[in-house]
Amino acid sequence: MQSPPDPIAAVTHPDPYPYYAELLRHRPFGRDETLGLWVASAAEAATAVLASPACCVRPPAEPVPTALLGGALGDLFGRLVRMTDGDAQARAKRAVTAALALPAEAVMAEAERRAAALAADRDGLDDLLFALPMHGVAALLGFAADRLPGIAGRMRDIVAAMAPGASAEAVARGHEAAAAMVALTEELIASPGSGLARRLHEAAEREGGIDPAAVTANAVGFLVQTRDATAGLLGNAIAALGARPELRRRAKADRKLLPGLVQEVLRCDPPAQNTRRFVAADTEIAGRPLRAGDAILVVLAATNRDPALNPDPDRFDPDRPDRRQLSFGHGRHACPGDAIAAAIAVAGIDALLDRLPEADWPERPTGYRPSPNVRIPVFA
Repeated sequence: MQSPPDPIAAVTHPDPYPYYAELLRHRPFGRDETLGLWVASAAEAATAVLASPACCVRPPAEPVPTALLGGALGDLFGRLVRMTDGDAQARAKRAVTAALALPAEAVMAEAERRAAALAADRDGLDDLLFALPMHGVAALLGFAADRLPGIAGRMRDIVAAMAPGASAEAVARGHEAAAAMVALTEELIASPGSGLARRLHEAAEREGGIDPAAVTANAVGFLVQTRDATAGLLGNAIAALGARPELRRRAKADRKLLPGLVQEVLRCDPPAQNTRRFVAADTEIAGRPLRAGDAILVVLAATNRDPALNPDPDRFDPDRPDRRQLSFGHGRHACPGDAIAAAIAVAGIDALLDRLPEADWPERPTGYRPSPNVRIPVFA
């Protein structure tokens, strides 16, 4: 099998991990002149980049992608804690983190309800990958069950519009969907209830100094952040069990294995294979001088297999002790929704083990959806 030419092409390669191993050995942190990026693959360099105050999540000169300006989606994008830096981001991030501290039992119960319903009603795994995260998080936000399919459709349009190179028509649909989601979420926040949207509103009031529009945007942002990443996590967990029939039989007999299985998928075959940072001021990282305007690709999928983080890193072990991985990031932009994403994936696998006949379990994906950073298998 031909090796991928670069770490961006590796995201959708059938088996990028030998390439990532070479990257770790020979280019732990260096400049890729073809891509025009610095590439950090080793754990030491990756954590230094993600923790550096000089590294931002967006280019300082383009805080919102130019293609999204002038509409509801651009306004929403510019308020997401995931896509901003600075003091306002830090305040909003504290509120987001507080809101997401949901009781684990409540999260799992909702995820199991949604997984059972979707696994029973849907014929295709590919539909389930996206529907379950959207239905699960939308229900946690407080939306009624009859609204979940419509919300999933709007989020599809929003995420498609945010993709690099999206057409003008896709961006227009994204603006329309964003305006609708903002209106629905404002209505939800204003209504009595104990859902995640209300929790975020209350956490923001306790924190103080947070624009109400940012509260609404980040409630929608829970869905934005969840859609592709959790679809990839669930899909890669299905692929892991498809490639390991004995492990699948063990998991079917003992569901207590599933949380460790999902965590090992996050380490071994993470949905977010890479993330980017943009240097705002001259700095030095891992002994390398970087200049303002430089861009860095942090290859999380390679970092997770760095022997400095985990011994015997290429071995897939759901029982692995002291597992370490950077799949949810590190530093001020570490994702606080890790427990929710893992619970949704566990619930999805649990439901499929009950409902998917053994003969129908796919041995491997037929391919991967086009993406520069998220690894989402296709099974159809």
